[in-house]
Amino acid sequence: SVLGAGEAFMLGAADEGFAIQRSLRFNSSSSSYLSRTPSSAGNRKTWTWSAWVKRCTLDATQCLFFAGPADSTLSRIIFGPNTFEFQQFDSGTFSVRLETNALFRDPSSWYHFVVAADTTQSTASDRLKMYVNGVLQDSFLAATYPTQNLDTHISNNVKHSIGLEDSSLLYYKFDGYLANVQFIDGQALAPTAFGETNAATGVWEPKEFA
Repeated sequence: SVLGAGEAFMLGAADEGFAIQRSLRFNSSSSSYLSRTPSSAGNRKTWTWSAWVKRCTLDATQCLFFAGPADSTLSRIIFGPNTFEFQQFDSGTFSVRLETNALFRDPSSWYHFVVAADTTQSTASDRLKMYVNGVLQDSFLAATYPTQNLDTHISNNVKHSIGLEDSSLLYYKFDGYLANVQFIDGQALAPTAFGETNAATGVWEPKEFA
């Protein structure tokens, strides 16, 4: 399916050296999404996912990023329906679940979301971190952290998709805009790798990833 034209917007940067000028529009009434199956596995324990997101439909479970070989064995980053969540299922059972108490239901705003995994860490809360607009999320409605050295399905040689849970039933289509989606294999990065606070306005803004 063809993705819709993105907003002609510009997210400026505090250093005035970088700006996001375009986005992709994902329409939940269609089956538009992006997908790729890596030819080989990367680092399934340590990685970072970052994206700028603008929602168009609220109060609906929607998938931003998905990886998995089956409906019951998967990792996914979702709105659920207005919280922000990371979930992993193994053989139909939750092995990881972090769901924020914070709600994200402003359709006029761009949010910057970062999920950073490093399941090799000895402290459970260091194994998976979620940030919104540069702020670590530490208040959760549900919190089941990965066991140490758990392999996620993300970065495995299975289908990965953006904007939809690409299981057999095409679940949880995203309705909104995505910009500057980045996946970093083998590093658990802080949000400052992707954004910074504008000193003049106090607004979290993107910067060029180096």
